[in-house]
Amino acid sequence: MAHHRQPIMTLTAEQTTTLPFPIGCPVWYANVSSNNEGTEAPILKRGTVVSVTLVDKSSPWVYTIEHREGEEVVSDDVLESGVCFSDNCPVLVFRKKFSRVDPPLNDSKDEGIVMFGVISLKGENRYTVMIPNKDSPETRFEENVEEGRLMFRKPPQEILAGNGEEEDQVQANRKRARGRPT
Repeated sequence: MAHHRQPIMTLTAEQTTTLPFPIGCPVWYANVSSNNEGTEAPILKRGTVVSVTLVDKSSPWVYTIEHREGEEVVSDDVLESGVCFSDNCPVLVFRKKFSRVDPPLNDSKDEGIVMFGVISLKGENRYTVMIPNKDSPETRFEENVEEGRLMFRKPPQEILAGNGEEEDQVQANRKRARGRPT
């Protein structure tokens, strides 16, 4: 579903935080193509949201999503209805659906990871989410979670870039080692 009209407005990363799929969110997205029988079948691609725009006041948000094809980075413009959370996407799981305009950030919620989703072309996507217990080795799985109960959460920086806590520890060890005789 590519859209090539000139956007009215492109949101900043901060402005996208209350949208279902903010900048940086890993997603699956649908491109509709015809198969041999002539019926429409979704072809899903996995990518990351890099931009969100409003094309006109009467249409939904258009997400620009990048994915790799070999060495090449490719971007597609997709309507919100063609986007869903990717597997391994870090999310907050709220007890009930909420308004994106005023998310209940102080309400009870769990940190989870999307394991997989059931993609709906006619309704709301649903997911199975793994919710680790921070205080024990136990993990629970919640099935059939409505998309309206999930919000993307950025994982800790050290997981994203591989240069966070581990790199800090390496630097700290180097500083300590400088003062020691070898």
